[in-house]
Amino acid sequence: MNPHYSAFIELGKTLVGEKGLSWDIPLDETGVACDGVGWNLTVIAGDVPPPAHYLRDLGPDAKALVIINAQRTEGNLTPLARHALSPAWQDIIKAAVAEQLLFKRNTVGYVSQCIARPLRMIATCVDKEPWRLTVDDLRLSIRIGTAIQSSGKLADLVAGIVRVVFDAQHICDAGQLYSSLAVPRMKMKSAIKAKHTWSQDELRADLEARKREERLPERRAFWELTRIVMTEKPRTFMDDLRFAAIRTMIVTGFRAGEAALLPVDWKRERSYLDSKGRPAGEAGGISTSLMVRHFAEKQQDDEADSAVLRENTQPVPDMFRALLTETLDHVVKLTEPLRETLKLQCESGRLLPWYRANDVAPFTELYTRLMGNPFWLGIEREPFIERYREGFDPAVLVELHRYQTERRQSGELTLDMAVYTFGSRLLKKMRDGKIAMRFRRANGKVIGIQERVGWHNAYLHVGELEEHIRAHTPTKVSETSPLPLAVGAVQPWELLFVLPKRSLAEERNEGLCDVSRYMAVRRPGPDLIQLALGEHTTCETVFEKYGQTEEDRALRMESHMLRHLQNTELFRLGIADTIISKRFNRRSVAQSYEYDHRSLAEDLDQIEIPQDIEIMLGEKASTVARLIKGGKANGPIVDAFRRIQATEGDTAAYEYLRAEADGFHATPYGHCLNSFTVDPCPKHLECFADCRHLSATDLQENRQNLIRLEGKFRLALESIKARPSTSIGWQNQLDHAEKRLAGVQKLLATPAGERPFPDGVDLSRPRQRGVLDD
Repeated sequence: MNPHYSAFIELGKTLVGEKGLSWDIPLDETGVACDGVGWNLTVIAGDVPPPAHYLRDLGPDAKALVIINAQRTEGNLTPLARHALSPAWQDIIKAAVAEQLLFKRNTVGYVSQCIARPLRMIATCVDKEPWRLTVDDLRLSIRIGTAIQSSGKLADLVAGIVRVVFDAQHICDAGQLYSSLAVPRMKMKSAIKAKHTWSQDELRADLEARKREERLPERRAFWELTRIVMTEKPRTFMDDLRFAAIRTMIVTGFRAGEAALLPVDWKRERSYLDSKGRPAGEAGGISTSLMVRHFAEKQQDDEADSAVLRENTQPVPDMFRALLTETLDHVVKLTEPLRETLKLQCESGRLLPWYRANDVAPFTELYTRLMGNPFWLGIEREPFIERYREGFDPAVLVELHRYQTERRQSGELTLDMAVYTFGSRLLKKMRDGKIAMRFRRANGKVIGIQERVGWHNAYLHVGELEEHIRAHTPTKVSETSPLPLAVGAVQPWELLFVLPKRSLAEERNEGLCDVSRYMAVRRPGPDLIQLALGEHTTCETVFEKYGQTEEDRALRMESHMLRHLQNTELFRLGIADTIISKRFNRRSVAQSYEYDHRSLAEDLDQIEIPQDIEIMLGEKASTVARLIKGGKANGPIVDAFRRIQATEGDTAAYEYLRAEADGFHATPYGHCLNSFTVDPCPKHLECFADCRHLSATDLQENRQNLIRLEGKFRLALESIKARPSTSIGWQNQLDHAEKRLAGVQKLLATPAGERPFPDGVDLSRPRQRGVLDD
């Protein structure tokens, strides 16, 4: 044990102690918390469930243990039994969870999946204490992680935990290990292949390539999504909500969580008057403007609570005002019954607030409350389904219930088959002794479990039913916890996109969900949009459901791409970066440029040069002039241009530039400003070998190429050093690889537009002739 490990554990104990928790978690022989709870991470972080995350398993990772035991069996070794991890591993897992959750304030889901699990993976794969880990131990864990998840995600998390925990806290006696792993990390899930597969000619000609274009939606996916949400008729209530949320995101550029958590009181209007008190529109201005009240994400300070919502407003351009108002007002009407239900439940603390706790209610009436299916009589459904799906007007559901009640009173007693099935399942559980609830008669008398039950005359005790739901079907319990604000709280019934919880009657069975009577209501979340776009493979996407061709139905998209797209388009249209930053609730202009994916050509179009100069220079020389003016290129030509401009004026400088315009090249590693009219590149495109003509760029493709080269040179150095020799050739190989590696690393560290090798050899001048030259 080393002092760094001990200090990290003490930090964890301090953080946990401040929360009033016990550091020790009593475990059974398999390493699971004896109380079945352990640490409730969601409660500790002050977050609002669902979902709820726990730290209660401090035993080996089950899937890793299976692979390890299979390997041991092949080697004629005794398989390992499942048991609690060593105290040292338990402590480091708890300390890492506490530090990431309570000090760095990361999300509960991230801590549970990306911190606790990879640490348990490593502890399962190696029979060593944390401070004795070596590179080989970590590589073994990464290989087993790859075997568990073919996607490589778990292995990537194991590699990441080395940097985040072990190296950051100096846990291992062997020192910093991450750089020695030499394993490729995963790209973002939306990343596409880098352009290293392109030819040099394609790279030079590709001024239209967008920076980090993998963060933008595919053109076809975006326009197909727009067609669907703007023109298609939604087939279900949930689809209508999804369409509205996606339309809102397209217009506003909100994150998925911001769009989903819009309050019902979203509308803010501002009036403007001229100096005489008249509407500004009469004087050529704007009389009113619309803003969207929302809860902006990523607004907290470093030490602030990330679970707290922060209110903000975003102006709505006039061209989108009617569309957004119509969309959100429609959602207000659709979800009004659900909000009324949720408000009653929040204020009463009851699941069925329409009844008193001691009441008995008809089973047929409670069926719709529990299951959401509005059809409890055997009637013709299609006319009501078609009418409701025309606009999802809740008044149609009220009329449907009234129609069935009148039919029953007139003697129509044939119940829908789903009611019989549901009642029979409940009765079977009663007879098997699995539930204490009993069917009753109208006077409250219990019907014997062996007696024949007439479902149209069966009743249930409301209090018993509520207890049964809480104990046996918690997925039917509405989400009533308020969300914290910086000052006060937001009640769930004050949110706009509230939705029925597990509306299987509609989503799975292609029927209807009676939102006016259904008891289970949930808060909206980002999954309302993310699942619809295909960020997860568990649900049918809007592309699959509404696409017109096989290609359209196979499309997928990330919700955050819409935000990247709008940010980029605002830049392309010449909107000031300060306005863009304020629109997206950013604290610095630099954050907006992280979302700037304009191509180099679009970027240069925003740099103005006099029209007469542009005509004189021509297309290529004008591009070089914009690069120079925008500070995006450096080199001998740029130096000479600026020197001539300072001494002889703009005209002479642009004349010089016109003559030397062919000296601009886009290489796989950056921009080159050297003329190859007479001779080819003397470096053979090894720009990173001290070429003074090279200037760095911020293009993601260039950086990916350099990172890949850096890894190759590292491996080459390891291979050379592994076979030492006293020959001159061996030393030359070593020097060559070391110089190239140093050049690549220096280029990676150079800011965009700067020259990494300003003192390199000037290759534009002829080489001095030596005694061996002819």
